[in-house]
Amino acid sequence: MKKLMRMLVCGSLLLTGCLGAVSFAQEKPAEVKYYYDDNEISSAQAVKIAGDYDVVFFDEYHDQSSIHQAELEFFTEFYRQNPKMILSMEMFERDVQPTVNDYLNGAISLEEFLNSSRPWDNYLTDYKPLVEFAKENGISVLASNIPRRMAAQYAKTGDFSLINDEDKKYLPQKHLVEYEAYYNKFKQYMLQEQAGKPMKMTPERIELFYKAQCLKDDTMAESIVEFSKVHENTKVLHLQGAFHGDEHLGVVEKANKLHPALKTIVITPVEAKDYEQVKNNYGKDTILLTFVRK
Repeated sequence: MKKLMRMLVCGSLLLTGCLGAVSFAQEKPAEVKYYYDDNEISSAQAVKIAGDYDVVFFDEYHDQSSIHQAELEFFTEFYRQNPKMILSMEMFERDVQPTVNDYLNGAISLEEFLNSSRPWDNYLTDYKPLVEFAKENGISVLASNIPRRMAAQYAKTGDFSLINDEDKKYLPQKHLVEYEAYYNKFKQYMLQEQAGKPMKMTPERIELFYKAQCLKDDTMAESIVEFSKVHENTKVLHLQGAFHGDEHLGVVEKANKLHPALKTIVITPVEAKDYEQVKNNYGKDTILLTFVRK
């Protein structure tokens, strides 16, 4: 249950965003290791393997500094091996794309950027190094997510008609809510999380949260796919919370349905102590990243 709870924190279940939800200082990174086909590989080898794909989904636990450090190291090496690439981020929303572009182009200051882009609480410690590297090297950053106010509104009512007309342009063209593996996983988490609590969510409320989760996934998947269709030879490195891509569900599954020809690989974080137990739970097109939880 703890694993699922951390996968959901901020990026998926807390639909109003991470501001005020997570606040911590970057700790000295713990050791991380990469595994592919049950063989330990170096980070450079992980990048080389990932370079054979169109989209690399790097899943994270938002509160683990060792994973954030691994993301930065992977990003810099991925750019070295694949200079024609962009960075896509769950942490920025579609409506702030012009602000992101202005900052990368030097048109606005860091202070202006922070005041206008709704950064997460841990932006300065965990995401700023990534954005600064992109800025220094002329790498585009894709603000891929749905605006959090829209996800929050949808989670309350399940009704798009109540979303402001000016915001509707940020909705994905396809919103697909399926009741298969992803739903079962989401529902299981919700039920486990409520165990022992006096006030439990109704099935209807769980349903609304799941629909809002799917809306976020649909938006990120569409953002990536639409970019890839226009820029066929440009690789995408997408950063997201682990629940959005674990077992190739969520954003990954939706991107593959929108664009079946797209070659995708997922970097999945697992706790080092659990590696032997879970290593066979993941199929092909997966690189496992082990870490020690802090």
